[in-house]
Amino acid sequence: MSRLTALEAHDMFGKASLVVFCLLGMAAQAAPPMELGRVDGGPAVAFVRNGPGDWGLRIDGTPRIAQARPARVEILHNGQVPQSLAAGYKTLRRTPDGVVAEADLKEHGRALFHIRDVWTMHGDVVTVSRQVQVMADGQGGFASSIAFDVERSVAWNDVKFLAPGILYADPTFDGPRSPGGTLNFAAHRLVVREDMLPAPLFAMAFAGGWSVSILDPSPRGDTTMADTTLSAPILTDARFQFGSLGAKQVEDGPVQFGFDFPGNVGLFGPPLPDKPMMSAPSPVRRYHPIARGVDHHYQVAFRIAHDGSFPQMSRNAWRWAWQTLKPPVTPIDVAQVRTVLLDHLQANSATIGGRTGIPFVLSTVTDKLQWNWTMIGMGFVSKNLECADQLLREGDRDPSERGQKMRATGLAIIKSMIEALPTVPLQGTGYDLATGKVWDHVWLSPYLRNATEDMRVLMQAYAREKALNRDHPEWLAWVKNYSDWLIQQQRADGSFPRRWERGSNAVAEASGTASYAPVPLLVLMTAITKDPKYQDAALKAGEFVWSNWGQRGLFVGGASDNPNITDKEAGMLSLEAYLSLYDATHDAKWLERAKAAGDFAESWIWIWNLPMPVDANNADLHWKKGVPTVGLQGITALSAGGADEYLDWAVPSYAKLYRLTGDTHYRDVARVLLHDTKSMVALPGRLYDMKGPGWQQEHWSMGPGWHGRGVGGHRFWLPWVSANHLHGITVLEETDPALFKEFSEGK
Repeated sequence: MSRLTALEAHDMFGKASLVVFCLLGMAAQAAPPMELGRVDGGPAVAFVRNGPGDWGLRIDGTPRIAQARPARVEILHNGQVPQSLAAGYKTLRRTPDGVVAEADLKEHGRALFHIRDVWTMHGDVVTVSRQVQVMADGQGGFASSIAFDVERSVAWNDVKFLAPGILYADPTFDGPRSPGGTLNFAAHRLVVREDMLPAPLFAMAFAGGWSVSILDPSPRGDTTMADTTLSAPILTDARFQFGSLGAKQVEDGPVQFGFDFPGNVGLFGPPLPDKPMMSAPSPVRRYHPIARGVDHHYQVAFRIAHDGSFPQMSRNAWRWAWQTLKPPVTPIDVAQVRTVLLDHLQANSATIGGRTGIPFVLSTVTDKLQWNWTMIGMGFVSKNLECADQLLREGDRDPSERGQKMRATGLAIIKSMIEALPTVPLQGTGYDLATGKVWDHVWLSPYLRNATEDMRVLMQAYAREKALNRDHPEWLAWVKNYSDWLIQQQRADGSFPRRWERGSNAVAEASGTASYAPVPLLVLMTAITKDPKYQDAALKAGEFVWSNWGQRGLFVGGASDNPNITDKEAGMLSLEAYLSLYDATHDAKWLERAKAAGDFAESWIWIWNLPMPVDANNADLHWKKGVPTVGLQGITALSAGGADEYLDWAVPSYAKLYRLTGDTHYRDVARVLLHDTKSMVALPGRLYDMKGPGWQQEHWSMGPGWHGRGVGGHRFWLPWVSANHLHGITVLEETDPALFKEFSEGK
């Protein structure tokens, strides 16, 4: 594997950080350490004298972690190469809460920076509050860092890394160019700006079960349009209030980890025609001006723990971040949101030639129709049958003309889909509303997820309707025909292909990563038909997913258009699969696996409020200034920094985990997903810049990139947006009326 060159490693906790552990040991023998504290049952954290008036910091764990020169600043004078200034602490002073450590950093013999670090320790968490005072004006900019070196016996590949929503130990499924992808991993550089992360958290698991997690416990995130649109590789601005965190290995040095402020990262750009693959990431450097009075202060917390396995570390580190950041719930009027979304869904249904469906895509800001608006699909982002089910549910709630009109529309949507796709193997997973013919586009190919996701909802509707003495044998026959074909496609290891060729048994995508997708449908088919063959197939698929990915704390391949990429929808769908298997078997292992999938999926939820660029024109932003970002979720590891609200579908799933386990954390997750995910839904009196109530665009960017923070790739609504919002409301009310009432009342 390649290493960072010395020039590439200049950003703070890279250069001039090589700690000679034997010297620290000799210094410790010469003068007693000043102990900050001790982890329960674990290592001591202590200041160690390197020489007269020169103190470093050491954590005597497994492995040993140390920093001989904790006071660290990088400076960049105009047009020059970045330079690192580093020193040990000159003075230490005990306080009732911890230790105040101070140092001066000099350039050309003059004091340029005064660093004051306040170190505290509570339980297994070490926190440092840093204040940097600029003592003389100068050209260019500076940034500071708090960093540690891991003992040299630990190799890069010995460590398992966590960056929530970006990397879960294995970069194989993260895409080559993403921050946690294979190129950065091979370059021994995993450093991420905190505005790309659902929580400003990075963690490392070592052999033997010990781990270190890094968290910004009081993130601010302020930035400018120039920064967030990556207008220049080097920018200096006092308004930057974001950091970066992660780990790297410089050439043959030790593995290093820490926090930079402002955040400096390396990014692999998009591939260019006739250009070779980049061998190293391009640096993106952000600085504060070297000027008296500049505000340069921040906190970093380090959690040192014995977690055991990587999934346990990932879960515990995430929960630590949740407990520290305390994501606030911004209550919504649940009844109003449901009414607005259902009326919007009904108003935007379309009927052509006796066929009815919900358009694939509509603009949230204009009435101009897109080329593919008549594309009518199942599951994933189109969810026509799930939209139909929501309309049927409202028809049962509302006996007025409004509700009955919705019921008629829901029935028509189902009828049109069955008539358009009558044969198995399926010719596709959607059709053209204008012609009634199968739409020949990859988005509507016979994906495993697309068909099984919507057919499961249809069978739930079938059972509910039958209980009300409304029989729909054609619904059952259609789904049973598909399910019988499907179980014949299952392979010996329990997996299913992701996709087939149209109208064929020929496999178009062989990967079994999405084998969790049909599990809930197959379990339900056994419940309805009493034939065990479907559930038997579901059990085999569940075992396949767990043995290959789930037991590693990793779930892959949920998004149909991002094959074999780590993503939150894989976790969400696996959670549903394992809950359905637990309901069917009452085997406790499935509940444990559901918890693991739920723990993974929730780690994609934004649990801090990220401000929009301070100098942005609010009219140009898609995510408006002042609107909380708590509740958003990352989409896939490949599109790190992109966010949507897809996980709001899982409100009932987390409520169910809470009921089954008694773990109140899952209750908290359900509340965030019910309320905070509706922040950008246009409501009466709160339309933002959308054309009416009920609209919400599909996604936004929160990390730096071409569009910039707060701007999405388009302004379109897709049916899943409303289907997922509504599912979180209506199914929670159906499955847990008491909890629904509590949540709706803001409790």
